[in-house]
Amino acid sequence: MPSFKNWDDLRYLIAFYRTGNMAAAAQRLDSNPATVSRRMARLGEALGYPPFEKRPEGWVLNPRLENIVNQAMEFDGALISAIRRETEEASGDLAGDLRICVPFMVGTYMIYPRLSEFMTTYPKIRISFNLDSMQENLNDNDILITPARPEHGRLISSQCGVLRFKLYKHRDNTSDTKDWAGLPLETDKYSAMSVAKEYFGCDPMIRVDNFESIHSVCAETGLSAVLPTFVGDQDPTFVAIEDAPAIDEVPLYLCYHETRRSDPVLKAAREWFKERTTEFLRS
Repeated sequence: MPSFKNWDDLRYLIAFYRTGNMAAAAQRLDSNPATVSRRMARLGEALGYPPFEKRPEGWVLNPRLENIVNQAMEFDGALISAIRRETEEASGDLAGDLRICVPFMVGTYMIYPRLSEFMTTYPKIRISFNLDSMQENLNDNDILITPARPEHGRLISSQCGVLRFKLYKHRDNTSDTKDWAGLPLETDKYSAMSVAKEYFGCDPMIRVDNFESIHSVCAETGLSAVLPTFVGDQDPTFVAIEDAPAIDEVPLYLCYHETRRSDPVLKAAREWFKERTTEFLRS
């Protein structure tokens, strides 16, 4: 039976699993990639098999370790929450570091303009933002705000608004051309892209990785665009295409791991962010 001679190796295992690469795991642990590699090799020797397998899509956890990793992450989350509760009781202040993943436009339009309010209310909570429009997993983040509700993992997800989209043309575009800009190929399955492709009758002339870039590209080139209404309706550069089909509304979700439910720092942050997004999208 395999044994763990150094329980600290589990910290490296969790970090590698959450981040997916040695450099990011090393940064999270304030270490270096060589040390992460040595720890994984030592853990493999203790287990009798490699903890991760290298595949074309990246490092993948050995299925035999899934239960151990899940248990370790639950303990890690519960420990962080317990430490923060004790710190809050001792000092009366909420303090700590959070990693929050949000779509680019959610950050730009909904969160950043009000972030000074959060800093005033919680001056000792430090935040690292990760901007990703279609992130579907919590990974190395404490909070995930996403239109793609995660289907796996022990996550708590609550709706924090509804995104609405329209097709727009540039105000200076008086021709019949239907050239447009859209998101990457893998997003064609979503309503905003599929409706745009059907209406314009072709693939996008330009593909970029987020709606903020679509907005910038189309403003400069005169291309038509698929945009969130809170962007397109507020920009006089664009005019909504009246005969375009309706695009399905997209719920926006705020997600976190269930072991962090009682974490006071996470609770304060998730309530604040949920209130900001819900308030913005309701207006």
